[in-house]
Amino acid sequence: MQRGFLVGASLLAMSMPSALFAQEREPNDPPASGVIVVTAQRVEQDIQDVPISITAISGAALQARQIDGFDQLQYIAPGVTFNAGVNARQSATTIRGIGTGLFNIGIEASTAIAIDGVVMGREGAGIFDFADIERIEVLRGPQGTLFSKNASAGVVSIITKGPTDTFQAEANAAYGSFDEVNLFAAVSGPIAGPVTARVSGYRNTRDGYVRNLNPTALQDRLNNRDEFGFRAKINVEFAPGTDLLLSGDYVKRDQESGALTLRRPSTGGAGTGLLGSGRPVIGPASAALGIVPGPRNRDIGSEGLFTSDVDTWGASAQFTTGLGDFDFVSLTSYREWNSVDNNDADLVPLPTLSINLGDLAQTQFSQEIRLVSPRDKPFTYTLGAFYFEQDITQDNIQGGTAGLNLLGALPPGRQVGTQLESDFSEKNYAVFGQGEFAVSDALSLIAGFRVLRSEVFGSQFKRVAPGFSGPFAGQVISTALEQASDRDTAVVWRLGTQYDIDENSSLFATVTRGYKAAGVVQGLTIRPVSGQTLPTVRPEIPTQYEIGFRHRSDDGRVTANLTGFYTEVEDFQAQTLVPTPTGTAIFTVANAGKVETYGFEGELTIIPVNGLTLSAAVAYTNATFVSFPNAPCYQLQTVQQGCTVVSGQRVQDLEGKSLANAPELVMNGLARYDAALGSTAGGFIQLGVQSRGDAQSSLLNDPNTIVRAYTLVDGQVGINLFDNRLSIVGFVRNLFDQSFVESIVGATFDTGGYAQFLSLEARRTLGVRLSLRY
Repeated sequence: MQRGFLVGASLLAMSMPSALFAQEREPNDPPASGVIVVTAQRVEQDIQDVPISITAISGAALQARQIDGFDQLQYIAPGVTFNAGVNARQSATTIRGIGTGLFNIGIEASTAIAIDGVVMGREGAGIFDFADIERIEVLRGPQGTLFSKNASAGVVSIITKGPTDTFQAEANAAYGSFDEVNLFAAVSGPIAGPVTARVSGYRNTRDGYVRNLNPTALQDRLNNRDEFGFRAKINVEFAPGTDLLLSGDYVKRDQESGALTLRRPSTGGAGTGLLGSGRPVIGPASAALGIVPGPRNRDIGSEGLFTSDVDTWGASAQFTTGLGDFDFVSLTSYREWNSVDNNDADLVPLPTLSINLGDLAQTQFSQEIRLVSPRDKPFTYTLGAFYFEQDITQDNIQGGTAGLNLLGALPPGRQVGTQLESDFSEKNYAVFGQGEFAVSDALSLIAGFRVLRSEVFGSQFKRVAPGFSGPFAGQVISTALEQASDRDTAVVWRLGTQYDIDENSSLFATVTRGYKAAGVVQGLTIRPVSGQTLPTVRPEIPTQYEIGFRHRSDDGRVTANLTGFYTEVEDFQAQTLVPTPTGTAIFTVANAGKVETYGFEGELTIIPVNGLTLSAAVAYTNATFVSFPNAPCYQLQTVQQGCTVVSGQRVQDLEGKSLANAPELVMNGLARYDAALGSTAGGFIQLGVQSRGDAQSSLLNDPNTIVRAYTLVDGQVGINLFDNRLSIVGFVRNLFDQSFVESIVGATFDTGGYAQFLSLEARRTLGVRLSLRY
């Protein structure tokens, strides 16, 4: 890892606390108080009073930085990394270096995604474009005491806008590079008597930024964007303090996405090339189409289809009432997520992998109740109970020649293929609570717990796919139903103290034990460990120590926060792509012994004069393996590079090596100036900067998969007219056209070669946005 790669670049900042109000402040107003209300502890609190490392970003701030999708959140929230993968089933969010990228329905993510308090059973179910967002709260570190089941690394809590007591309407339209079109509209207000409602909808489209140069291909542009969604909320106030909030949402995404590009082909030689045969195939086939591999390559030559069709919907009912001086909350939710995808992983016009299909359906039901004590007592607390269940089914097919025809191991015209039918179910029960006791006006003690019961079950069956002559290369069909289960009871807890130095400054220190449930390892390449029993992974157990300082000046002109942390994770659940002797690779999951991550997050917001806001943030993270003695070797790793043979398996010791997707240093910045242009008009200009250090893409620490440091600059200039009812904004992302990649992986069917995933943010894009408000 490299440090200090842009220490003196300029003022680095981000949309931290100030960004929540900078967008809405009038040019001649005095500095805002900076009071930001969040629900990180399931009750409304000033963010400066929350003893957690938290970043809160309003919907206005997201718009101010032109952040309109979940994958872009990492560019304004230090300590967060998102890897989109080739489809929503594989996407993964990492916080402070902890996270698990998934190609496995039986393993949950380490980062919880919560939408209006409802935690998604799988991360992909919560990944959609941002529309009608009140705010997003990123909570770093284990949050299992109050945020249900899968929050061992942290929580991304998305809070959408609710109904208003007065009539409001708004509409946004934006157009930018690659024919990007973003449309949004919402209306909110009273319906009749005590009933209020809000309805919103959006549609976002964009052309693909990866070209397919195969002249016979059905798709010439890939990695496009095509999504729409609707949300409705109805609130009924039966009496003061007694409300029923009904919510429903639907999102549909239909994209030609999942395309990687060739970064470096193998050149041939022993153990390289097609299936390790020494014969280079992918490189020559790409060259024949005029593709130039390299870090800037945005071309492929596939003959297969790239699809990613996702739809998700849900409904929830939140009932809130007073029980004496207490508040009672009941949150009931049901959700479904369906994902169908296919991609041509060999990137060239060969039927090596003509079908690479995944068809997933997930349903979940959750019920949570909370009892919240009065907030004006020395002892305050929240008690609750939680129930969650989910069912996932997945149908996978991989089929093609696997390159065997080119090696004379498969007759012409023949193809091999495997079909996998798999199921996974889970139930989770818990009781939880957290209390704060004020020992004095300045000193408080904190204690929280969750006692949970986790039950998981998974099964699968593999057969030769219809129309194929045998199983795909390296895959073995099932002789009977393969299955496994796990049941576990665990206690999650949190202890801490908070001390108010004065009215403006405070300190806190906490220690937290987290938990992520055991899982069942499933997949096309996964074989039983004995008989028909599938492999499982043990629960992931993090322990975090955190200390923080919070300060906000009397006049709200200065906000400064600093949090230091140390986290140790026992039995870290690590997914990896393991090379095989045949030259193919398999996705599997294993417990990686122990990992540790330590560092700090610092934030500074200054309003030096009315209208000018400067913010700065930095996150330093050192995330390494403490113990992983029998990790798989990366492709072509030599003895001199640490690869040895143990019991016939090529393994390495990853002790002291970096975790994947964990840049050591991230710095963000925002400078914005608002000015009055008359009694009813105003204008603004802003500049944002984000720098990320080197990051390893591969869990196996392949030196060829390091994503190098990069810096992005974005800017906006706009005018607000008619008392802010009309806004016209011009924006630019990646102003200096900085080229970078999101991740680097070994090239499929090309041992010694590498492919890469490029995001749209690796190109300069321009646009204009029009906003109307009533």
